[in-house]
Amino acid sequence: MSKDSVSKKEILFKSVWKLHAEGTNWANIRMGAVAEASGIPKGTIYEHFRSKDQLLAETIVWSLKKEAEEVMRKMAEASGFVAMLDVIFEWVGSPQGRTLFLMRFMDGGKLPEGLKKELCCCEEANRRGLDTAEQVTEILIKAGISDGCLETEGSQMARRTALYSALAPVVACSMFPERYAGISWEEIKEHSRRIFAAAFQRI
Repeated sequence: MSKDSVSKKEILFKSVWKLHAEGTNWANIRMGAVAEASGIPKGTIYEHFRSKDQLLAETIVWSLKKEAEEVMRKMAEASGFVAMLDVIFEWVGSPQGRTLFLMRFMDGGKLPEGLKKELCCCEEANRRGLDTAEQVTEILIKAGISDGCLETEGSQMARRTALYSALAPVVACSMFPERYAGISWEEIKEHSRRIFAAAFQRI
């Protein structure tokens, strides 16, 4: 693939993601809007992608890669388990987190059928998402044990369940902000930390 092709694809990915982040759901993204946002004619777009669904699916894969790199960088810079957990909270609360982290669980039914098929065929998307989730979980568990926040006994499943449960308030606030309008983001995160602490009987 030529450098020019790579450059055009990245411009298109950024344009598609911008349209989605600004509020256009996946089903309503139109190639005309992508062409206008990117400055790349529709005919040229179809030289790189056989369909809109392929473009959307590859945009999601590209976004996963970028987000995975950013989350892992911030995790590496964080000092201790609580700071690492806060990195995850902040990411889940971001537009990227809402789309990428929750797509499989919350938005699956809303995705266009063609896009779902493209994503199912795109092994890299599934592999990258699962690999990143596993890496983040392992890093959190090791930091939690090292900092004395996690019990070293008990099953790995129990520890993972506690970590995922701790995300529930953050996820709920992120997905349905209107229902939690009177609660600050800091309060939501503190509630998540308390759920985590209670799961391990730590005060």
